Amino acid sequence: MSALLLPNEIVALSSQAADLLVNAGDGDCALLYLALLRGGDLTRARQSLHWDEIKMGAVYARLVKLGLAAQRDAAVPAPAQPREEPAQYTRRDIADALEREPEFCGVYHEVERLFGRPLSDADLHTLYTVYDDLALPAEVILMLVIHVQKTLQRQKQSDAVRARMSQVKSEAYRWKRMGLTTVDAAEAYLRRQQQVDEREWGVLSAVGVRERRPAVEREREYISSWVELGLSDELIAMAHDRTVYQKGQMNWPYANKILLAWHQAGWRTVRQVEEGEKAAKRPAPRRAPGEQPDYQASAQRIRDNDRWLDEFLESEANKGR
Repeated sequence: MSALLLPNEIVALSSQAADLLVNAGDGDCALLYLALLRGGDLTRARQSLHWDEIKMGAVYARLVKLGLAAQRDAAVPAPAQPREEPAQYTRRDIADALEREPEFCGVYHEVERLFGRPLSDADLHTLYTVYDDLALPAEVILMLVIHVQKTLQRQKQSDAVRARMSQVKSEAYRWKRMGLTTVDAAEAYLRRQQQVDEREWGVLSAVGVRERRPAVEREREYISSWVELGLSDELIAMAHDRTVYQKGQMNWPYANKILLAWHQAGWRTVRQVEEGEKAAKRPAPRRAPGEQPDYQASAQRIRDNDRWLDEFLESEANKGR
């Protein structure tokens, strides 16, 4: 008999959770979700996956965004963070690195080319901190520098903008915390960011922004989550209209909960939402004795979802007081 069929060895995965994971296309999220279902403990899951705490924290945060995990409280230890105090290097240390470490020398010259100017002593010290103290591979560092510069150019809407080394350093620490320490991990992250870049203005337009501008950080987080779920601009616009009707103005957390509820119900288009809500208002058909109930969304379920949305948002507001 297969081990998969042994008693107490079956892990149940709901179809809604499976849809969310498949649509997100995030293999690490799927692995962590299965590990948590199997063991129910973050520490045990991390050990079984052989992940460091930084990667564990980054993947868990993405599960929270998908609505498949609860926000961790103080009882759950946060992942270890890279120390913000950089190592101390002398000018001699850096001069030796340029002379004896061809890889770092190559990074140095390429960053100068990307910046379009010579690096100052302070810039060089910061670059070596990223290379040596954070131990990011040379190729990952160059990918990071290009990403920072392109992000600034997009935000400022000018190709003439050049990044500062302090901005590169800040993003390097963030990448380290997220576990983006390999070329594969960095490439996957940058692909997701490219998808968000391509959708950003369409989503902002869908939620009522009229003057073209880049998204602020919090807006960007929601947009990224909606893009990962595969939500269309039309569906987002519908959630925006519902939100404005209920709240009097755009409320990103409220719109997010509406979209998550629709996604979990299996509604991917405006037509599916309209048809699903119409079906929910119809009286439930009478069932023969012993017949299993139909688990399609009901009017009561819709009301429960609305009430839950209001209670959740009220509790979140109270936390911030």
